[in-house]
Amino acid sequence: MPYGDHRGVKGVELILCFQGQVRWGPIVVIVRPDRVIRQFGYIQTIPPPPVSASLSYEDINDKWMHYEDHIADGGEIFVVPGQVSADYMEWFFRISHPFVTPTQAGDEPKHPPAP
Repeated sequence: MPYGDHRGVKGVELILCFQGQVRWGPIVVIVRPDRVIRQFGYIQTIPPPPVSASLSYEDINDKWMHYEDHIADGGEIFVVPGQVSADYMEWFFRISHPFVTPTQAGDEPKHPPAP
């Protein structure tokens, strides 16, 4: 919980949960708070697939000006710090870290070796 000590100083602003594309001049970045929603005090769920469509600068500006329509769903507040949904850890190890998970001697490889 890297931001836990700061909650007493200033609450989390709703705009911090905006998800989508943000631009600063010609630079466009994709903001995905749904990937770290537990750091905002919510139960972490499996995030949706990444955004692949690029928007025009005008579309990005419009989404940002109406950010309330593009807020990541926080779901339920956690009871235990770092709490995740029941299926999250299985997804996490299958999707995010298939090459990092420890194996037992004699286990079949989960994935073919990288070329």
